[in-house]
Amino acid sequence: MKLQALGPADFLKMPWKNGLGVTTELAVARRAGEDGFDWRISTATVANPGPFSVFAGIDRSLAIVRGGTLTLNVEGRPDVTLTTRTQPYAFGGELTVSSTPVLETVGVPIDDFNVMTRRAEWQHTLAQHRLDGDALTWTLPTDAGAVAFLYCAQGQVLATLNDGQVVSIPAGHALRIEGGASCELRADEIPADVFLTTLSRR
Repeated sequence: MKLQALGPADFLKMPWKNGLGVTTELAVARRAGEDGFDWRISTATVANPGPFSVFAGIDRSLAIVRGGTLTLNVEGRPDVTLTTRTQPYAFGGELTVSSTPVLETVGVPIDDFNVMTRRAEWQHTLAQHRLDGDALTWTLPTDAGAVAFLYCAQGQVLATLNDGQVVSIPAGHALRIEGGASCELRADEIPADVFLTTLSRR
């Protein structure tokens, strides 16, 4: 099992592909080509209505970390409003998408959480959980080359791996896991909000 603890010093900030916002790249599998990745996990800030960047051939999942609600207008689908308590929303990166944020605090943008995978070669799952008492068992992907990624958005999380390793992940930090079968998650500081991603080859 391979573990990598990550924090703000490891993350990379960059402009959106369309130049209308800022993305913080948390983890990525780079490749040559227009978009430059096989998969990418990131956060982004949204303060104003506007279009999303287009990513042809990419599957996307989006969830809200904090800061308000975000209504998405997705080509060919009914509008959907995302909050910190709704499930992540999945859509194709080639679709025309625009968003309308409603900010909790004027002048403080919404933070969202994004996972993208190149559809022909990779697939992903994204789930968000609030830990406030009971432990959560997270089943890790076991296929070759698969990656599990935990991001703590609030509080602090204690992760106990099936091989006995224990890692504490504070807010704004992450844990990348390769190998293993399961992980028990508890809030070390209540409440703890976590985003759990798995990435595996098709």
